[in-house]
Amino acid sequence: MFGGNFQTWKLHSAQDYFMFFAYILAGVLVFWLIAKHMNKQRNHEKAVEKVSGRLKKICGKPGEVLKNATLNLPEGKMTFDVVLMDKRGVYLVRTYGWGIKIYGTPDGAMWRREDAKRKEEFENPLLELKKGAAEITKVMEENGVQNLKVMPMVVFADNFQTPELYLGYGSFSTTYQELKNWYKKQSGVKEVQYDYDKVSSIIKELAK
Repeated sequence: MFGGNFQTWKLHSAQDYFMFFAYILAGVLVFWLIAKHMNKQRNHEKAVEKVSGRLKKICGKPGEVLKNATLNLPEGKMTFDVVLMDKRGVYLVRTYGWGIKIYGTPDGAMWRREDAKRKEEFENPLLELKKGAAEITKVMEENGVQNLKVMPMVVFADNFQTPELYLGYGSFSTTYQELKNWYKKQSGVKEVQYDYDKVSSIIKELAK
C-alpha cells in the first residue's frame, strides 16, 4: 500500500490515514516494549547470571565458575557473585546491573554510578574483594598451597549501553561488553600455574 516513494499527500481516504497512524503507533509500542524488557534486565540478579555465563564460556579448561558462592572464611562468611578458577588463579567477582557512568578510585571508600535518571554511591567493591582474597590466600597457605594468585574482578553489566568507567589504573574493573577481551589480557597463560585440583577442592569445601 505504501511504497518506497510514499508521500503524505497520497493519503486520500480515512482508511489510509488510519493505517498510517496505526503503523506509527505499532512502532512506538514495539520500541516501548523493548525498552521495558531491557530495563527489567538491569538488576543484580540478571547481571550475575550474564557475567557467570560469559565467564564459564571463556575461562577454558581447566576452569570452573561458582555462582553466588558463600565461603566460610577464618573471619566469617563472605558471599561473592562469582568465584572463578582458571589456569592463572582464582577470581572473586562482583557485578552491577545498572550504571552507564562509573566514578571512583581504586583506594577510595565510595564509588558512584549514574544513568539518565538516577545516581547512587556505593561502597568500593575492591575493599571487600581484596579482604576476601587475603583470607583465601591464608587458607591456601595453611593447606600447603603457596603463591596462588587470588584476584578481584568487578564487572558493570548495564545492557542499555557500554558503561564508561572513570576509576583509574588498578581498578580491576571492566564492562560486560568488554569482558572477553579484558579477561584474555588478564589470563594470558598456557599452563596451569598451581595445583588446580587441590585448590578447587578447598574452595568447594569452603563453600559448603
